[in-house]
Amino acid sequence: MMKENTVKTKTIITVLTAIIVLLIGAGVTVGIIMFNSNSQPTQQSQGVVFDNNASHYEKTVENKGGSDSGIKVPGYPDITVNSGTKDFPITLLNPKGNPCNFKFTLTLADTGENICTTNLVKPGDAIKGVTLDKALKKGEYTLLVNIATYSTADNSEMNGAQVKTKLTVE
Repeated sequence: MMKENTVKTKTIITVLTAIIVLLIGAGVTVGIIMFNSNSQPTQQSQGVVFDNNASHYEKTVENKGGSDSGIKVPGYPDITVNSGTKDFPITLLNPKGNPCNFKFTLTLADTGENICTTNLVKPGDAIKGVTLDKALKKGEYTLLVNIATYSTADNSEMNGAQVKTKLTVE
């Protein structure tokens, strides 16, 4: 009877040891998976915030640059707005096929004052109309559409662009 209890006790100890070893192994595996997934930079941890006002842009944009490679930058026609309004009728487009996200900053050339800044816009998306930080006074301005570009692959900064256009406030 004593021998039988000793065999049962050894069996129980062996089974419990095996269970503990399996649990430790599973815990280590889960820990490694969690560590690796947390160490990979996410778009949020990289500061990537897409503009909520951007949406898919359906119109085809003519390529006047002559090159099929590189970053495509849209042009902007002269703009006329009423004084006293913050609603600004401009379409800020990141052309389809670009290897980067765009961040737009609208600046008055004469004063260097930024009047609007967007979050990121994905290739093929556009913001159709923005709200200025403040209403503009009557007059003629040179508007700079500054475009900062960030790689879609790793959010690294790429070559930016600046487009000038005439802004008339009536």
